[in-house]
Amino acid sequence: MATKFPILLQIGIIVRDRDKAVAGWEKLGFKMREVGGMSGEQPPFDDLTIDGKRRAELVSKTAFFNCYGMEIELIEPVADTPYKKWLDEHGPGIHHIAVITEDSYDKVLEDYKAEKGEDPWIRGVAMGGMMDFSYLDLREDLGIIAEIYRNILPGRPGIPYEYEGIDASK
Repeated sequence: MATKFPILLQIGIIVRDRDKAVAGWEKLGFKMREVGGMSGEQPPFDDLTIDGKRRAELVSKTAFFNCYGMEIELIEPVADTPYKKWLDEHGPGIHHIAVITEDSYDKVLEDYKAEKGEDPWIRGVAMGGMMDFSYLDLREDLGIIAEIYRNILPGRPGIPYEYEGIDASK
């Protein structure tokens, strides 16, 4: 792909049991900033679609914490989705990295389709289109699945995560 990924935002990890994973990470000293889920049952995801299919149920249980300037997302697939299929086929572990792209979201999707001849691996939309994310399968090229998204706040280059008091220079 011609676009650049100048900012790494997140590492997404698929887990079998969110609560057990949260307890394990907290035991290591990491503090969760959000524990919830992605559900088409209630706002803000009550219009959630994945790969064009309306999802009215709880899709996944999630938890988020900040670590060394980026976000870690724990995902426990609940419904029959590509995330659940991934867990069944590959087991728990790192699933994706989320990045800020140099090019616009639409251009990156167009370029990906032109180069790969296929649509993104997963495409999710919710919040009246403000949350629009796609996974690009770049495993053969880069060894990763990259998550990109349409930024909710136009003109904002990224999410300014803090190191939460950790001196990373040591």
